[in-house]
Amino acid sequence: MIYFDVTIIGGGAAGIFAAAVLAEKAPHLKVIVLEKANRPLAKVRVSGGGRCNLTHRCSSITDFVKNYPRGGRELIGAFHRFGPAETIAWFEHHGVPLTMLENGCYFPQSDSSADVIRALLQCGMNVRTDSEVAGIHKTEAGFCVQLVSGEQFSCKKLLIATGGGAFVHGIGHTVESCVPSLFTFSTADQEFTSLAGNVIDNVRVSALGCKAEGALLITHCGISGPVVLQASSFGARRFAENRYVFEMKINWKAAMNTEQVFQVLEQFKVSSPKKRTGTWSPIGLPSKLWLLIVKRSGVNEACEWGSCARKMLRQIAAQVTDFSLAITGKNTHREEFVTCGGIRLKEVDCKTMQSRLMPGLYFAGEVLDIDGLTGGFNLQAAWTTGYLAAQSISSVNLDEAACAAPCKPNHPTPSRRIGTQNPSSRLSDCVAPADYR
Repeated sequence: MIYFDVTIIGGGAAGIFAAAVLAEKAPHLKVIVLEKANRPLAKVRVSGGGRCNLTHRCSSITDFVKNYPRGGRELIGAFHRFGPAETIAWFEHHGVPLTMLENGCYFPQSDSSADVIRALLQCGMNVRTDSEVAGIHKTEAGFCVQLVSGEQFSCKKLLIATGGGAFVHGIGHTVESCVPSLFTFSTADQEFTSLAGNVIDNVRVSALGCKAEGALLITHCGISGPVVLQASSFGARRFAENRYVFEMKINWKAAMNTEQVFQVLEQFKVSSPKKRTGTWSPIGLPSKLWLLIVKRSGVNEACEWGSCARKMLRQIAAQVTDFSLAITGKNTHREEFVTCGGIRLKEVDCKTMQSRLMPGLYFAGEVLDIDGLTGGFNLQAAWTTGYLAAQSISSVNLDEAACAAPCKPNHPTPSRRIGTQNPSSRLSDCVAPADYR
């Protein structure tokens, strides 16, 4: 039996940041981080293409939380306690000067996630890798954590920071169904994907009741870009329920409606009657995309604008603002996958990140039903929840011996898949990663 005051399950951003804060605020506590992989902070290492997008510009907390499809309301108070400003100050104080890009994203000046990792690990913490947890259970004095190897750890306080899709069973918490978020879409429309490489600004997409606006990138297999990632995040569960097969509507000029586009075309017809419909875009779209729009409107691409009847102009205008694209699947957006779903927030005190159902148990990071858009928002949630959990733990008197009660035998249960069929599930028995991708 190995005793610790605090055991942290998960060596990702939230768990390691909590350990770093505890190392500084409560160095007298014995803390261990148990990480399943062979090294910690794997997602931090690849975040932002290896540059690590730490956080995002914040003009107001109210506006900032709008970037969280799930958990935004609960994070308002949390960000007031430890938000983007505190994150920036912490990392700069620990030797990582930051720079803000025009889009509001904060990166290390070195453009290297290695500096972020070094700052976190140099705080002095006990991280044990290759330590997969098989199960936990409550004891009279705290918690017992059993590894797959058979080793057991006993602790007074337990922080779960296992990331998305991996949950602790046996503690009576409800898990909101887990599906991917922040992904791109694929299509079998080869005529459309032949336009790969084109970037169109200010596009609006809509599907299954979800809308988003921003830049869109046509790829060799479908669509990507900020507008697609935003849509995939806010519509994560709806898209999963439809098995990622649905019709997406695209307005290539988000600032205009069909009538406004029609008026522009009508004016162009008068001013440039000899130009051909398929070779000249009056609204500034890429030439190849424009040609596809004209073709799908049923108008002959060789037709001169001056010869276009009003009906033909309306057909083109309709394709500009209501273009149909058949979506046939999803793709991972680089390594920046995020999970929609997790521990139900009503069962957690978001001031301290402590369980409302089991005192002494804490949660932080993506294991919670919190996820944000791309741009540093998910890492900010990890820093914030990890900090609040550590702050709460460090303020508790843990002077008495940790977990004097012996651990009872605990047998791991096979991994289970958490799909989209059930909106939530009550967990029991062990830590079971769910392969939700």
